[in-house]
Amino acid sequence: MENLLAITCTLLGLMVGSFLNVVVYRLPRGLFFEGGARSRCPSCGRGIAWFDNLPVLSWLLLRGRARCCGARISLRYPILELLAGLAFLLLFLGKSARILPDGEGISLEGVLDYLVDAFLVANLLAASAIDLEFRILPDVLNFLGFLVGAAAAVFLPESHLGHWLAREIGSSPEAARALLDGFAGAALGAGALYLVAWIGTRIYKTEAMGLGDVKFMAFTGVFLGPEGTLLALLLACILGALLGLLIAFRTGDPKIPFGPFLAAGTLCARFAGETLAEALFEDWPLWLRTSRYGALALLGISALCLAALFFLRSLRRGRSRD
Repeated sequence: MENLLAITCTLLGLMVGSFLNVVVYRLPRGLFFEGGARSRCPSCGRGIAWFDNLPVLSWLLLRGRARCCGARISLRYPILELLAGLAFLLLFLGKSARILPDGEGISLEGVLDYLVDAFLVANLLAASAIDLEFRILPDVLNFLGFLVGAAAAVFLPESHLGHWLAREIGSSPEAARALLDGFAGAALGAGALYLVAWIGTRIYKTEAMGLGDVKFMAFTGVFLGPEGTLLALLLACILGALLGLLIAFRTGDPKIPFGPFLAAGTLCARFAGETLAEALFEDWPLWLRTSRYGALALLGISALCLAALFFLRSLRRGRSRD
């Protein structure tokens, strides 16, 4: 049963990845509800046959080119499908004990928990792909994600009940505590990014961060709660500073979208939050106290992140003048 479900989840992920490619192509262009449900070649507009629309396999058999006109098919298509398939498989492996509590019967609650996290991962993949290509985080993904996260807090409150805020109001019903924790995470994430955007706008006299990032953190914050949201923001800032600088040097484009880094921080906080929090806020300070070079290392990392952010900001200003 476990092996069968693992294969099923992987195939489901591949199919969801194929659908996400449709979302990534159509949603930013305003074409999502146009042209019918059938996929069409973006180059010549002809309908794509079902056997040319199989996740990953069709791209490999066609060698990355459309059968109808020979146009090149973006590598994003198989990559997104593979990522979704792998993510859905890993989710099942991590939740198999809850989905199959006795090794045979399937738990409905475990399945719902799996589907909620599968939705979160799929939404983050689609949002990241769109932000990388179009530099936007669509409202429909953010609003839908917020609604699903709020509903999950009500019907599956376990992921929130261990947080500080939910424990402090322990006399309230579980669903109410989980929902309050989710709303607090959404307010903290959106508020923190809005404050950063407002300060950046005042300093640089231009938009420092789009409101799409603010809404994105409202959506992810309702899944994470305040503690997970803070961890996600910290990780996103570190990754954004370090990798953003490397990518800017590599590509020559300083306008690095922040959405994928926020998504990476969200995934880390959601699925490895306790381990990372212990490493960052318990083990790391202990190492600082016992190592003669610990303080210098932490100072160096902080300085490097700040320098990277300011350098990227200066590059953007220079490009805008040109």
